[in-house]
Amino acid sequence: MKKLILMLSVLALLLAACGAGEIGSAGPVTTEGDDTATTITTTTTATPTTVPGDDAATTTTTTTLAPDEGGEQVFAELFFVQEGLSARSVIRAVDSPLVATNAIKALIEGPTAEEMDKELSSSIPKDTLLLGLTIEGGLATIDLSREFEVGGGSLNILSRLAQVVYTLTQFPTVDEVLFHIDGEPVEVFSGEGVVLADPVSRADYETILPIEPVVNAGPAPTWYQDDFDIAGVAAGDLGKVVLVADDDVLNVREDPGVEAPVVGVLEPGVVVEKTGLTQVVGSSTWEQIVTPLGDYWVNGRFLGAYVAATDFAADSRVIDLLDEFASIIAADGDLRQVTSQRGLYVAHNADPIRFSPDELDGILTDTTTYKWPSNALGPDQTDELPALTFSAAITDSFLSAYDDADTELVFNDPVGGGNATIPAYAIPFEFAGFNYVGVFDPGDNEEYGGLDWITWYVSIDYENGEPVIVGLTVDMWAP
Repeated sequence: MKKLILMLSVLALLLAACGAGEIGSAGPVTTEGDDTATTITTTTTATPTTVPGDDAATTTTTTTLAPDEGGEQVFAELFFVQEGLSARSVIRAVDSPLVATNAIKALIEGPTAEEMDKELSSSIPKDTLLLGLTIEGGLATIDLSREFEVGGGSLNILSRLAQVVYTLTQFPTVDEVLFHIDGEPVEVFSGEGVVLADPVSRADYETILPIEPVVNAGPAPTWYQDDFDIAGVAAGDLGKVVLVADDDVLNVREDPGVEAPVVGVLEPGVVVEKTGLTQVVGSSTWEQIVTPLGDYWVNGRFLGAYVAATDFAADSRVIDLLDEFASIIAADGDLRQVTSQRGLYVAHNADPIRFSPDELDGILTDTTTYKWPSNALGPDQTDELPALTFSAAITDSFLSAYDDADTELVFNDPVGGGNATIPAYAIPFEFAGFNYVGVFDPGDNEEYGGLDWITWYVSIDYENGEPVIVGLTVDMWAP
């Protein structure tokens, strides 16, 4: 099943560094280091289109792309390899038009530091060049440089093919993929003798590199809350597993770093005792925790502070934080003053997208525009979405709700008007480990009979003992 691609427009590329994704300069790759203009053989239509992945064509033309000064972008899925066992997708922002081309370019660049912290890797050689991509009649023909078939054993070779096929077939216009190398059709791929004379689809790789979570099939145990005795442990010495999807786990390792052996895994939401020892490895800070087998290590990015709901609701600093957040928005100030060191995750009728601290710098005055997803429109209606800046879609909307005289603040309890999201699903699972405040504006436009309500859920963590905003989730009326 092809997944929904979330569309946006942009004047300057966001979603870099970690988390939501690190993306290169606009335009497809044909020569190494070409950051200015790119010539590539691609397909075009008679009129411009913004449908994700629609590089489809009625004719084939050679197009020279100047440095990107605008145009639309989409959130697309890139597929990487998790622990050598399965494929897992991440969401990145890629340029449009030529969405599929730019998705492959980002795929070649490989996983970001945060994605590598999640033990994602790529089997695609980083010196691979994308020479061309055409899509017609459900078939994507991709031309890659000779480096793409160099090195690796059988599983590595098949995994890199699967990564490309999975990434391209997410688009509605692609059912199968035909590979070319250096402009020539491929009969036998690499020294491993993989036959590629015919187009391939997802079904050709689903048993080799399944698109599913890695199941802990080895000796490392899965630990649940009942496996930890935290009675009597001070709240400041506890950490809660956060920002982990409901079908994923947090690895516990013998030593700091993703290269260390896994001794166990933690389910999302589990509360553990921290020893207080930390160690920086690369871009990540690792924390030592107490486990049933002894003291071992987890990536601190996925441990949130443990604060009881009653203590959170009684903490006057939380309202002070929201007041400061609103003041910063009104003054077009620096959101980094009130947001997490991880960045800010935004769930706008879709899975959370991370904006890194660097991306938050100046974002309130940035003219970048996005076609933010709407729960009122289907995947074939994304061209009907208005293009809005981060400020217009997110922070100005929050400020309007927060400053309304009728607005209600609710702690750790979903709230909404008619046709609101089912309470169990109001908060994205990745945010479930955080306390939150619901900012509910019931709507006061008589023309809409109260159906112009909106709720912003502000997920809050504590860093160095101080509350910070880590996530924003919107819920609003939809027909």
